[in-house]
Amino acid sequence: MAASGKNLTHIFATHGHGDHWFTAGLMAERFGATVVASEGTIKEMHRNAAIRPQFWDKLFPGQIPDAPVTAVTVPGDRLTLEGHELHIVEVGHSDTDGTSVLHVPDLGLVVAGDVIYNGVHQYLAESADGGRDAWRKAVTVVEDLRPRHIVTGHKNKELDDDAARAIAETRAYLDAADELLARHDDPLGFFHAMLERFPERLNPGALWGGAVALYKEKAPAPGRSVGRR
Repeated sequence: MAASGKNLTHIFATHGHGDHWFTAGLMAERFGATVVASEGTIKEMHRNAAIRPQFWDKLFPGQIPDAPVTAVTVPGDRLTLEGHELHIVEVGHSDTDGTSVLHVPDLGLVVAGDVIYNGVHQYLAESADGGRDAWRKAVTVVEDLRPRHIVTGHKNKELDDDAARAIAETRAYLDAADELLARHDDPLGFFHAMLERFPERLNPGALWGGAVALYKEKAPAPGRSVGRR
């Protein structure tokens, strides 16, 4: 950033997962920028900061700096950059609650965070109890913006940023998850079935984490009788 000679004014957080904003404060301090987010995202940022010792620090021990929530909202969810409007659009639940995207109409561009994935296994751990249907609605909100290009939060760098393809593939992954969850009785079976369906996608660790969480949700309560067909 320093070598580019450009003036960094704002850092936009699409959602509350710590891997998307824990170092934003360092960047903001270094370049005199402001961290911005929607109201829903800021709420989720505080939640992720609270669970950091139990979750994020275990995933990345000793690697995360102090990361207080410094993000602020902007009036009307609008930013102006060199005479062009940037719109913060809240879309609800994607791979977590309180997700938003940044729409740049003049470029036909959406910075989609984790609403849309691009060649990477989608994080399904928070998609139980209607979460995948909510995610589909979020995808539709992005699609209705009619972007030509989408910058995703998780991407295989070998792929392009074509919006139509990334949207279709994100939907297909959610549909496959519904199908294969119904077919398999345990997380390992589901995990291997998804790997077989999507062998080219990166980061199977995210898929495994989602599988474990989803089957934990499906498990009957202790002492409850269940029938089998």
